[in-house]
Amino acid sequence: MSINEVAAKGFGSAAELYERARPGYGRDAVAWLCERLGIGPGRTVLDLAAGTGKLTRELVPSGATVIAVEPLDEMRDQLERVVPGVEALAGTAEEIPLADGSVDAVVCAQAFHWFDPVRAVPEIHRVLRGRGGFALLYNNRDLSDTVQKTIDEMLDPYRDSVAQQWTHAHDDVLAGSPLFGPVEHRSWLNEQPVSLEELLEVVASRSYVASLDFDSRAELLGRIRAAFAADPEPIVLRYTVEVFVTDRV
Repeated sequence: MSINEVAAKGFGSAAELYERARPGYGRDAVAWLCERLGIGPGRTVLDLAAGTGKLTRELVPSGATVIAVEPLDEMRDQLERVVPGVEALAGTAEEIPLADGSVDAVVCAQAFHWFDPVRAVPEIHRVLRGRGGFALLYNNRDLSDTVQKTIDEMLDPYRDSVAQQWTHAHDDVLAGSPLFGPVEHRSWLNEQPVSLEELLEVVASRSYVASLDFDSRAELLGRIRAAFAADPEPIVLRYTVEVFVTDRV
């Protein structure tokens, strides 16, 4: 199954769950991102592969004009419901439905690893104005935390090469691109307190879990339920928000 097929099957079938379960990116990380890229009144920012708008909604208070591009109808429907008033367009990173030099910044949260970088990076460069900036954001599970480490070990057999591809895309792609300058990296701690049921939803919202057949998914979630059934609630999921920023050359 190709990268896009895994994404479409997993996220398309679990869009409502993704919206309900996934964490945001945190006030401090988004504030720094907006300052670094000059996202504010009078500026236009593109949230590329915006999903259900987890980052989109955190950009709106900046006062910038926010445009969201998302290929999956199910995810875009959730975004339009949760972030009304934001222009949401069907499109992909490889074919962005915007004019040349039409945005001041492009941001991409939790999605760059799904792109074809050979086509996507020039497209991102094309829609940026002047020396506009491009940022990647990831909520990475903090594997020094016992809860996240246990979940990670239980999920590992279900990941395939597609799920792990482009994990370090900022190093493999952006750092070597002549279209963009040096990559700047910052990180912040992020916490998501959840009930046991909400923890199971977080796990189920992952594309490679959502795309499993019913019995396999139920068996996995049952084992995770048993592993944490005795833990007091809320169960705290710890993440590191990783932000990578580069400027258009």
